[in-house]
Amino acid sequence: GQGGSTAAVGGAVRRRSAEMRPGASFDGLWLALHDFDRLFEGQFPGYRGGDTVYHDKQHSLDMTLALARLLAGHQQSCPEADRFDAERVMAGIVTALFHDAGYIRRDDEPRWKNGAQFTAWHVSRSADLLRIIMPRLGLDHWTGVVTRIVHFTGYEINIDDIELDDSKDIMLGHLLGTADLMAQMADRCYLENCRDRMYSEFVLAGIPVTTVGGA
Repeated sequence: GQGGSTAAVGGAVRRRSAEMRPGASFDGLWLALHDFDRLFEGQFPGYRGGDTVYHDKQHSLDMTLALARLLAGHQQSCPEADRFDAERVMAGIVTALFHDAGYIRRDDEPRWKNGAQFTAWHVSRSADLLRIIMPRLGLDHWTGVVTRIVHFTGYEINIDDIELDDSKDIMLGHLLGTADLMAQMADRCYLENCRDRMYSEFVLAGIPVTTVGGA
């Protein structure tokens, strides 16, 4: 596959996007990828960079590539009236890139020692960061949608309680959630990653203690 570097995944996603909507410009994707890299590397103003061992940069890239492939399948298999326009495709891809950005600590959060401590509310934090990213891409009018559909990747809000008016946005949300699960479970080291990496994040978040204490 094309997994690996941001450039490799970005190139594959851009090609998929161009196939879905020939003639449409996806130049904004490069700025999104640039911001994504800076954020995870600790170069985005106000943020410290990624430090979680499971929900890392590679996971977000894997998920974004999975979403691009699901989007391509959706566009090919549904009637023209149900297909996504170029902006909706772009909005979905950007949401995928930043769906776990909420794990990244801000400079003004010294009390937290690791991003994994945000596990229980990281999706809402990702939505906050999308409110910064979308206007930078000229997609500020999509902010209301992306800050809702990102919750299809988490458990803070029941899926049935996510308020969306357009059935296409609901479908995009379901594709996001599906891509998130597929990208993780398709990894040949998924079980080992759960044992050796995800569980350590849960420990930092206090989830095992909470579970045992409430049993």
